[in-house]
Amino acid sequence: MPIREIEPQDIAVITRFETEISMISFGDEAITDPVFHTKKLEKALRYEREGMLVLDMDGEVSGWMWITPRKNSVTKETYANFKSFYIAESCRGTAYVDELFEAGMNYCRSEEVTQIVGKVHVSNLPMRLLYKKYGFKPTHLTMELSFNGSDD
Repeated sequence: MPIREIEPQDIAVITRFETEISMISFGDEAITDPVFHTKKLEKALRYEREGMLVLDMDGEVSGWMWITPRKNSVTKETYANFKSFYIAESCRGTAYVDELFEAGMNYCRSEEVTQIVGKVHVSNLPMRLLYKKYGFKPTHLTMELSFNGSDD
């Protein structure tokens, strides 16, 4: 299986993925500064590497999944945040999407998580469908009102 943990040399490509994820998720409020994303990834590499998965297609980073296990402060149960999921255009619609997602699910099982939380922008239909395929259910809806004249 072409899925492995992140390596330092992957950060430049994954920075681009994180920037695109930010634009999809936050629109005009997206953080698009590559330095910001690079620093965030470099810091996480030191502490969260096991949950930072890369789809490696013949030496090319073609997919990315970032998972962070956490402990609920009240129940003490371990849960996981699905922070990022990205598939390069060349691999979209292929079995590699499921392989990477399932690798993330298997990582969560190995960490004995009791729940997985994944946030997704309401307009990101492909990610919403992927979550639905794997049995995720919507639990919260954030409502916003902007006074800047935008209908979005």
